[in-house]
Amino acid sequence: MGNQVETRTVKISECKPILRRAVQKRRPVFVWGPPGVGKSDMVNQVAAEWPNSAVVDLRMALMDPTDIKGVPYYSAGDNTMKWATPSELPTEEFAKEYDIVFLFLDELNSAPPAVQAAAYQLILNRKVGQYKLPDNVVLIAAGNRMGDKGVTYRMPSPLANRFMHLEIRVDFEDWEQWAIMHQVHPHVVGFLKQFKGDLYNFDPTQHDRAFATPRTWSFVSDMIDDDMPDSANTDMVSGLVGEGMAIKFMKYGGLALAVYGVINELVGGEGKDDENKEEPKEEPKEEK
Repeated sequence: MGNQVETRTVKISECKPILRRAVQKRRPVFVWGPPGVGKSDMVNQVAAEWPNSAVVDLRMALMDPTDIKGVPYYSAGDNTMKWATPSELPTEEFAKEYDIVFLFLDELNSAPPAVQAAAYQLILNRKVGQYKLPDNVVLIAAGNRMGDKGVTYRMPSPLANRFMHLEIRVDFEDWEQWAIMHQVHPHVVGFLKQFKGDLYNFDPTQHDRAFATPRTWSFVSDMIDDDMPDSANTDMVSGLVGEGMAIKFMKYGGLALAVYGVINELVGGEGKDDENKEEPKEEPKEEK
């Protein structure tokens, strides 16, 4: 049996400078990773670093080959067949408004082979049919790995050979910085700081409908409400990250609130005691 080589992975903070370099060199990049780890969000973050940029996001799994190559039509003027360019691809007029345009081909390996074949021409030659990519357009693609139990098709080798490939891994410190910037609920940040391994527990060998990912924890942050009953919060969290994780999270939240209450009571009690203390009365001075 041969030795199995592990795939080299990068965390998001390590991937960003590589993407910047690829953008500068106009080198197409394919970002691999399991569901919910922030691939799309990372691309948008990198694009936002250019002050005058735009992102054209194409969900390739929902497309037909004609959405890339266009639709043929008869041109009576010169008696030839021409191709109507798809409106979703960036035109020269659109691209001129920006310094750089990111054409993001999301879920590329979830697209049927015929769609990938059309995209292959666009990526390899920067043109397809009668359409030509403007010079300031850069290509970035993303998709789930073959073993993630998503709808994926094996990428043709000639297409894969056009990309620089990067695989994302989940990293708590990276996520914590993002969570603080985006004001994720303190209970979520506190829980995951205590149990870092629970940030991501996706197992492709299982068939869980709900599982923990950075994306679903952000959903938890949006949904939980301190004014709602614990049972309702538990049901919502369970529907996002799974029942076992929800019970663990709610127990942590109750304990954190209890500790906070005790500390607050102690601090408040000390203040009350100080308020209730009578100031010592000064004895009247005798007149000489």
